[in-house]
Amino acid sequence: MNEAAARVLFERDVHGLSERLLTSRNWNLYSSEFPVLDVGFRGESRAELRLRLVATNWNDEPPSVALLNSAGEFLSQLPRHAGNVFNNGAHPATGRPFVCMAGAREYHTHSSHLGDVWENYRKRDGYTLGGILTQLWHAWLKSAP
Repeated sequence: MNEAAARVLFERDVHGLSERLLTSRNWNLYSSEFPVLDVGFRGESRAELRLRLVATNWNDEPPSVALLNSAGEFLSQLPRHAGNVFNNGAHPATGRPFVCMAGAREYHTHSSHLGDVWENYRKRDGYTLGGILTQLWHAWLKSAP
């Protein structure tokens, strides 16, 4: 992917994350400077979950999704009831817990999902950067605090 084209697609997707949307969902936008989209999910009675999406070759490749605490440190362990898309096992490439969901690079590069290629998703509704964040937010909301 041409970096300029990736940047244009990234900025188009990030533009959809309006202040109104962020406020209504109680999301904290830490960074939206290409290629990093860093967003925290906040909620009552639960620690903030911060997700750092790195979309270097957006959207030829899915973003890498790192799970962080509110200080921006990588999580070495997820909360006990983190939800089914948040995998507490060590991803072979990073050695850390990871997002196991279509749309995350860690999912598509995991040996269990090599046949489920990003190309099958990248043009579908819901697989913009905001759409991927929304899917992860819904999974986070369904998990126990």
